[in-house]
Amino acid sequence: MQLSDLPAKSDGTTVTEHTEHVVIAAEELLKRLPITNEERLSWHQIIRECAVLHDVGKIHPYFQANLNAETTIFPIRHEIVSLWIISAYIEEVSDIQAFAIATHHKGIMDSLSPFKSRLSQDIQNDLSEQIALNDFQKIIPYIPELLNKWIEKFNVFIKLKLVPELEANIIQPQLWQLLKKNFQPKQLPSLRKQLAETRGLLIASDHIGSAKEHNNIPKPPIITFDTFVPRDNEGNVLPFREFQADLQQVNGDVLLYAPTGSGKTEAALNWLVNNQELNARFFYLLPYTASINAMVKRLEKIFGKEQVTALHSKTLDFFYERLENEEWDDTSESKTARHARNAAKAKSMKHLSREIFYPAKVATPHQILKNALMGKGWEMSLFDYRKACFVIDEFHAYEPLLTGLLLATLHWLKKHFEARIFFMSATIPSFLKELIIKEVFKGDTSVYREPINDANRPLDQVILDQKRHRVICHDNKSVDASLSIIKGLLAEGKSVLVIVNNVKTCQDIFEKTDFDGFKQMLHGGFNREDRVKIENNITNEDITKRPQLLVATQAIEVSLDIDYDLAFIENAPIDALIQRLGRVNRKGLKGIVSIHLFEKIIGNTPFYSKMF
Repeated sequence: MQLSDLPAKSDGTTVTEHTEHVVIAAEELLKRLPITNEERLSWHQIIRECAVLHDVGKIHPYFQANLNAETTIFPIRHEIVSLWIISAYIEEVSDIQAFAIATHHKGIMDSLSPFKSRLSQDIQNDLSEQIALNDFQKIIPYIPELLNKWIEKFNVFIKLKLVPELEANIIQPQLWQLLKKNFQPKQLPSLRKQLAETRGLLIASDHIGSAKEHNNIPKPPIITFDTFVPRDNEGNVLPFREFQADLQQVNGDVLLYAPTGSGKTEAALNWLVNNQELNARFFYLLPYTASINAMVKRLEKIFGKEQVTALHSKTLDFFYERLENEEWDDTSESKTARHARNAAKAKSMKHLSREIFYPAKVATPHQILKNALMGKGWEMSLFDYRKACFVIDEFHAYEPLLTGLLLATLHWLKKHFEARIFFMSATIPSFLKELIIKEVFKGDTSVYREPINDANRPLDQVILDQKRHRVICHDNKSVDASLSIIKGLLAEGKSVLVIVNNVKTCQDIFEKTDFDGFKQMLHGGFNREDRVKIENNITNEDITKRPQLLVATQAIEVSLDIDYDLAFIENAPIDALIQRLGRVNRKGLKGIVSIHLFEKIIGNTPFYSKMF
């Protein structure tokens, strides 16, 4: 029997092939992390040895039987068997490495057995049962020879012990203690950090190797101004606005207010050019999935498609939809096979979006909070967040509890990871501005930036003086009184946006507006598949393919780069109205356009009723 010949995966991948993939992933990953050369050299030996040894426990007959049956016949955790093998036979493997190997699948243990779903008196007892099996006992005499060949193959400096007599409880008590959840708080912070970092690197390497993306780990790019410089319709370079250009000189944190359509994203990118560090990551945080998906497409043009990912609760749908929309070159492949392939690929991409893999991530704040609160996989963020740049867009949209958690998390990122923070919004209540400066930036008011209305800054002056909207208030009237006007405007070729405050009104207005052209409705009642299609339609890169009429609820308010000729809007709080107006004549290129605002709201609006 040869360890190298044994299967490691149900797809037939052998232990040798998978280990090779994980070793390569670990080495390539280290090249792409924001760490010093000294740290890289130190980590190289540690993580390479972990990668070589992490799956040796797959030699256990129970694991092989489960793999052959493609189901769990026998309860077994091969990583715990790996721990026993290296404890029994390998010299000089540190407790930190052993900890990472033992926890690279399920983490530290509470009172639950590591092998079974029942409670156990002691986790050592379960391991003893696995080791004492006759089938495994037959293998034990061959393990030293197998390990010798394994170590030779992967060229690692690991010595074998001379073991005259093996015992099931060969694992030292201090290592068992490290594996127990209730023992973790007793550890020194420096040791706990080492344990977490080593585990995080091994998990990331294992997942990347399992996905067979070990040779495709993207190198974080250093972006330059010419990748996003403004251009006219003929492709000629235009100057940045003064407030955007100012940010090219800022080295540190920023809190930016700028009107909708003024180029806040370009301002953030100008800041990023001066604040990015070699191999450091970039995070762009937004409130809603629709705006995240649109921003991914936008940033891909700057960073490259292989560099950017979405990270939110519907990431799987996002990737699957994109794969389904790609050109189908293989005409011999059946539609069913193609769907299955795309589903598997989307699942892999979703998992990688959570790993130390993509250099740029567009995410909801919940994804960052989860790691700050030590949710599943948080250890990988210890490298992902190091010296990273975070842009927090439309931060005014979060409810108080989430806002508080977000501010505390950003403070944590600055303190422990040397992260740099860029807040930006077109709507910043003064109390929130003061709170952010106090809690995140320690009272440093110099972080605040905004366009300046000054004759010496003509491009800033244009956006501040620009009058884009004429608001027509309809006292004691509701939006359905203007259906005939809306139909007439559509017949003239105008694009019209209707925003109401509840789903029922949205559906009624949509049905009552007879129109032969392309119309679309967006609200929170759609299932995921339909919502993805609608969001793709309203943000289509080809503006001529977007709906001429869009009837929506407040789901349309934040961060969608859409631009309608006119709007008919139900009343809402002032911050919501500012966002709604920002979806009409967005760049001010249409002169002054009409916004019809209706005082009377149709139906129940529990979300807004307390705000008026």
